[in-house]
Amino acid sequence: MATINERAAGRPKGDSDARSKLINAALVLFGANSFAQVSTRQLARHAEVDAAMIRYYFGSKTGLFESMIRETLAPVIASLKSIPACAVPHDLASLMQTYYQAMAPNPALPRLIVRILQEPEHSEQQRILLDVFSQIMDLSRQWLAQALVKSGSLRDGVNPELARLSLISLMVFPLIAPPVLIKQFGIDVNPESLSALVRHNVDVLQQGLIQPHPQEPQ
Repeated sequence: MATINERAAGRPKGDSDARSKLINAALVLFGANSFAQVSTRQLARHAEVDAAMIRYYFGSKTGLFESMIRETLAPVIASLKSIPACAVPHDLASLMQTYYQAMAPNPALPRLIVRILQEPEHSEQQRILLDVFSQIMDLSRQWLAQALVKSGSLRDGVNPELARLSLISLMVFPLIAPPVLIKQFGIDVNPESLSALVRHNVDVLQQGLIQPHPQEPQ
């Protein structure tokens, strides 16, 4: 194995921020195009660095893709892991805020995730994404089991899995829907609007929108 000094000696000349620029370029280009359509030359050009930096930092285009996925989703995983099992919040806003705070600054990422999950099975990109995203799903499932089921917050007769589906649907939709459609609903993906959306989603889940039918006279 090469030492740090040996590796540094072989480092291509270039911008000291090349690695972070390549991560950002990968997020933009892979978010707008399929993996096969994006070349290393395009990634380097968008990042304004030497293409040799991709091999130096990531080994290959696939390595850059994997690093982009893992590093961008890392805050979501860290936030979910930071919720103590013995002190799970009973309000649903915490999980939604965690998701929005990590994903909203990277609007291309949620759509990238959806697109890759819809690709033919067993691609390398899908394997990478599933490996990372499954951690988020497992952690959110554990969080919801604590916050909803074990805390007794679910109404009688409510299916926990369908409750989880409703929560995930309300939370995820604004960040994966086409921007033109989101504008039709008057939603702007900024911290203030997302906080208002979180409050609305929580009200929907806790109270529902439809008034119960009045009991018919016997």
